[in-house]
Amino acid sequence: MNKILKYFCAGLLCCNIVAALTACSDDNDPTYLDEIRVSSSYVAIPQNGGSTTITLTTTGQWIFENQMWIVGKDTTIAPTPQWLTVSAVSGAAGQTQLTFSAEGTLDGRTCELIINSGNKGQRINVIQGLSTVSEVSVAEVMAGPEKTYRVTGTVTRIANTTYGNWYMNDGTSDTDLYIYGTLDKAGKAGANNSIDAWGIDVGDEITIEGPKQLYNGTVELVNVTVININKSLIKVDALSTTDPLPAEGGEVTATISCKGDGISVVIPDEAKDWISISALNGSDISFRVLPNSGDYRKATITFITYSDGKQYTAQATIAQQAKADAPGSEAKPFTVAEAIAKCIEQGSTASDQTFYAKGIISSIKEVSTSYGNATFNISDNGQDVNALTCFRAKYVGNEAFTAEDQIAVGDEVVVCGKLVNYTDKDGNTTPEFTQGCYIVKLKKGGSSGGTAGTLAQPFTPAEANAFCQSLGEGNTSDTDYYVKGKIIEITDNNQFGTQYGNCTFYISTDGTDSAEKFYVFRTLYLGNVKYTDDSWLKPKAGDEVIVCGKFTLYKDKNGNLVPETSANNSYIYSLNGKTN
Repeated sequence: MNKILKYFCAGLLCCNIVAALTACSDDNDPTYLDEIRVSSSYVAIPQNGGSTTITLTTTGQWIFENQMWIVGKDTTIAPTPQWLTVSAVSGAAGQTQLTFSAEGTLDGRTCELIINSGNKGQRINVIQGLSTVSEVSVAEVMAGPEKTYRVTGTVTRIANTTYGNWYMNDGTSDTDLYIYGTLDKAGKAGANNSIDAWGIDVGDEITIEGPKQLYNGTVELVNVTVININKSLIKVDALSTTDPLPAEGGEVTATISCKGDGISVVIPDEAKDWISISALNGSDISFRVLPNSGDYRKATITFITYSDGKQYTAQATIAQQAKADAPGSEAKPFTVAEAIAKCIEQGSTASDQTFYAKGIISSIKEVSTSYGNATFNISDNGQDVNALTCFRAKYVGNEAFTAEDQIAVGDEVVVCGKLVNYTDKDGNTTPEFTQGCYIVKLKKGGSSGGTAGTLAQPFTPAEANAFCQSLGEGNTSDTDYYVKGKIIEITDNNQFGTQYGNCTFYISTDGTDSAEKFYVFRTLYLGNVKYTDDSWLKPKAGDEVIVCGKFTLYKDKNGNLVPETSANNSYIYSLNGKTN
């Protein structure tokens, strides 16, 4: 039997609910099929919350069909939406009492459930309250509770055309209302080019309806339904400029189409000292942009026309690169600490400006030759703390990665891209270069002249021995250090096992048993965890490892001083270049 997927938001349009009521107007009487019967295919739950019970009778086993439900930004596959609880979602042949329960809601809401038994399906329409969504202002949406709103306003800017993320205002609020997700004409979320499908442009007057949520401090209407679009009578057809304009400045021409009465041009006050109108030639309006002696800058130019006393607008943004040696430029890349500070300042929306940052690769999450990108962390000292994530970065020159060993922990890189303090669905933040970033420069092997014992320049086995000797008898280092080498043969007794979760072995520069070998004693597994699963990859003789942890000069029972890692205070940071 084919799956039938239905898409529902937490609050639905009044017309949808009325349609559902009409379809169910004769459903209070029992519905009879040979395999499956319900005492009512219409279930009404009070808007303030409560329960309703119906009787299900089947000749065989029965089950509620899984469907796709949209709640805010999240999509789930389940027999029922999150707001509805059913006393049972499957059962055996015979008679079953099904109770449908829901908490109170500010909005009317509805869903259609499907019960399958044998080769038959029975639909159950569940309705809680009636939608009484009336149109409000943007200011009222900003100040109101989290519920469903209908609002009319002008599109002020478009953030993402793929999923339909954009901003609107109606003049009642100092802050634009963010629309996160626009349902396509079939009522589906996440459809590609939903902006283009509706033909939404900056300056259009649009009426929408959708649920409000507060996400990371930002008021949003999520997965909205488009009710009406009143197209703007003025539009920017083209803007003759690179994005951004070079720091040297130049001329920019906007080509305007207008069906209103005349055109007014508004340059923001803060941009009037570097942008001015230089020429008017029919539908073309040219601007002079002066050289930039400071940081990256941009300004939004507004074009206004009128018709029948009503104002219509369109906008164009002119951006200009910072001076060549500005912080974060290619000539003067950020340190990782500076880049992280810029991410925090930027917040959860990616920067318009492209920045450069220089650091040492401290860990590698993935190198994908299938997609040609890599995700890795960089830091100022090569240790994987206070690190900046480079998310799905391309290789040098913005080329695709073709091999996993093109980068390694300890390599020094300059990365170019847009910065963001990424916020996940649980509210956790990660400073990162967004997807689309790439490596500008690569210096292999951490040859940046860093301090020995760091991730950028790990100890050789001989250096690790010498460092332990410098600690003095019985002393252990206060901080973690790194040592790199190849494993000399590991005996069965010293191999990783689930009983103790650690491993003991010697390493040397080339993996042979030499005088300079270093003793790695009871080290933990990758990720600094105990070895708990025999299916995990075990290191073997000849494998190259970087071990991180505290070092000590241990005195054994015979009085011998042994340079080694402190027991259970070290771990294999990387195994043959892999960190997980």
